[in-house]
Amino acid sequence: MGSVINILFSHCRSNIYMIIGMCIGLSISLLFAPIEINDCSDVEESLPYPVSNNELVDEYEPRINIAAKPLKPQKVPKVFVRPRYYSTELGIREKLFVGVLTNPEYLYNRAVAINKTVAHLVNKVRYFITISEGTKPNISLPGIVGFTDTRSILQPFHTLKYITDNYLEDYDYYFLIKDTSYINARKLVSIVKKISVSQDVHLGVTSDDNTHCSLDGGILLSNSIIKQLKNNLDWCVKSTFSSSDDVNFGRCIVHSSSISCSNQAQKQVFTSTKLNVTFSYEKDFEEVSNQENFNNSTTVYPIYDHSSIYQLNVYFAKVHLAQVEKEIETLRKEMVKTAKFTPKGEEDLSWPIGNQPPYKATNRFDVLRWTYFNMTHAFLDNDFNTVRELDDEEKEDIVEILNKSIEDIVKDSNGLLKFKSLVNGYWKFDASRGLDYILDLSFISESGKEVEKRIEICKPLGKVEILPVPYVTENSRINMILIIDSQKIEETLKFLAYYADTCMNKKDKIMLTMVLLYNPGYLSKGSEDIFYKIKQRALFLTEKYKKDLLKVTWLSIRLPTIYSFIEIEPLLKIAIADLYVKKFSSDNLMLFADTRMELKSEFLNRVRMNTISQWQVFSPIPFVQYHPDVIRYNENKHVEFDIIQQHGRYDEHNYDFVSFYTKDYLTVRKSIENLVPSVRTDKDIASIIKLSQTVSIGSIFEMFVAFSNFNAFRAVEPALKLKYRDLNCIGTRNNITLDTCIKQRNLQLGTRSQLTRLIFDYKERH
Repeated sequence: MGSVINILFSHCRSNIYMIIGMCIGLSISLLFAPIEINDCSDVEESLPYPVSNNELVDEYEPRINIAAKPLKPQKVPKVFVRPRYYSTELGIREKLFVGVLTNPEYLYNRAVAINKTVAHLVNKVRYFITISEGTKPNISLPGIVGFTDTRSILQPFHTLKYITDNYLEDYDYYFLIKDTSYINARKLVSIVKKISVSQDVHLGVTSDDNTHCSLDGGILLSNSIIKQLKNNLDWCVKSTFSSSDDVNFGRCIVHSSSISCSNQAQKQVFTSTKLNVTFSYEKDFEEVSNQENFNNSTTVYPIYDHSSIYQLNVYFAKVHLAQVEKEIETLRKEMVKTAKFTPKGEEDLSWPIGNQPPYKATNRFDVLRWTYFNMTHAFLDNDFNTVRELDDEEKEDIVEILNKSIEDIVKDSNGLLKFKSLVNGYWKFDASRGLDYILDLSFISESGKEVEKRIEICKPLGKVEILPVPYVTENSRINMILIIDSQKIEETLKFLAYYADTCMNKKDKIMLTMVLLYNPGYLSKGSEDIFYKIKQRALFLTEKYKKDLLKVTWLSIRLPTIYSFIEIEPLLKIAIADLYVKKFSSDNLMLFADTRMELKSEFLNRVRMNTISQWQVFSPIPFVQYHPDVIRYNENKHVEFDIIQQHGRYDEHNYDFVSFYTKDYLTVRKSIENLVPSVRTDKDIASIIKLSQTVSIGSIFEMFVAFSNFNAFRAVEPALKLKYRDLNCIGTRNNITLDTCIKQRNLQLGTRSQLTRLIFDYKERH
């Protein structure tokens, strides 16, 4: 006990000054602390505001001041505008840019040699030269960039400045090299494809000082390095003290990025072969080619004779071909081993055993669409549909591949997995390969755990065959038919004037026939004839061009009832064709057209080439104008109708244009006579129209597709433009035809952006 007291006493003695200071501080704070004496009865009197007996008012109670509120922000945030393409927003770039430092005197030998051996394998090549200011060099080659600063020591930095100003956001990698080198472009592309763009890359072979990369051997820089160089170009130009481009350029890169030259990046090795200055391909190549890793060289330098570049390219092409053949042989052996059949001999197998590789898009416009689907519907299969129900053929196809996939997976698991459901499905049609599927399938294991498997399946196209096609020329005479009712009189007169200038003046081999439809009660003779002006104009043109054997005729047909719009009655068109076609011999080419078309000779020539007797019928898809008020909205000047997105669209529902030969039509028509009786006189039209509710034939073209073995060719036709016309879908007897008419009417108003703008403007005004 005594020892404990002694220890405490010793501690207190060592801290005696601190204890005394604390005591003095507490005493002073108590002496000078303010003392307030207040009686409890005076609490209410001391409050700033009168209060009730039950509550007290807090003098710090918040008060709401709504004067001049809400305040406008001093800096208005910018409206975010989304880029036009996904690649822009996601920062997707092309892979490789090659810049060649050269001189005007070597453009037509060394530069041309590099261009012929490199340009078809990389994304872009540019050649950088120096030109004295005021001179006009005689250069006709593309891809040449000239600098007026003739100091060769600054040429690499001028090149960098041009790249950062024009191509900074376009490429992942930039390869700079002088024109005294051969570039093994396949090896270079292979390297950049295997390097991640997320890391800085400064790749090449060191120059004589063993410190910086050599421009003669080529320097590969990543996009991130180029961006860092952009901010330090001024320093680089001011620090060009050496006579060597490699030193000046290398110091610039190291200063900007702190990354030194290396011949290896992410396990990809950049090798280069340095030759003697006196190198000759005929004398020295055999010795050089025996060097270690020569075949893996990315560049070979220096080469002053451009013919050696071509010879080296031939050699490396042979090396590449040998590698490809070796890979093919290896794959062939693996396929034979893994094949589910045992062939008599390897030589009996047909090559290729596999299928064509998938199509690789060259740019963002050629990307093939993947369509998402389940067992009943397909989603976003085009730009206009959100969802649609699968047809019977698609359902049958999906069930087939699904059963095959389930069978293989269950077999591979030795029956331990049990199929549950289809989670996700995707398909893509590749015209060079077939139909590709990706299926996410859910299975249940024996333990009850859910297991998902992803399967990739390809249904390849059948064997490609060259089909013999009959010979056709552009000299066939076309018999063009226009169906005209009482609502198209003024439109027809304008068309006749245009037709005379386009076809009759040029003596084109074409005969025009107008089918005039008379409603009940209309007079068909004399000046009171509703089509009197049209007939007079036809007679005038026939008389004017009778020496050239060109004429305009008409065929009058009396309708059994009044039709408000002939385009919505496909069976009526078939009836008109029955009455018209029988007047011609079997070898005549027929074309059903429209009065609002802009007639062009290239369109007529395509009709002649694509319509083949006893073989093929043709139905071009016209470009239909949007509503003129929508196109001209907020524009004071006249807008010329042209094939651009804001003016119209290709109407895939329009089957009014169809061409065929008379013999082919009569053959198909005879085959469906029991379904749709032939029309021989005007009085027979009434009986065929009654079949509209039961017979679902949407057009003459559809009749050929459904009831014949002829090839049915349908494609967009840029030379066929149609002016806008209001569609009246009232009175349609067939539901399928009615749906098609409504779609045409809605889609021809304008683009979604144009219609949205009209709606917003209307809401603002009202």
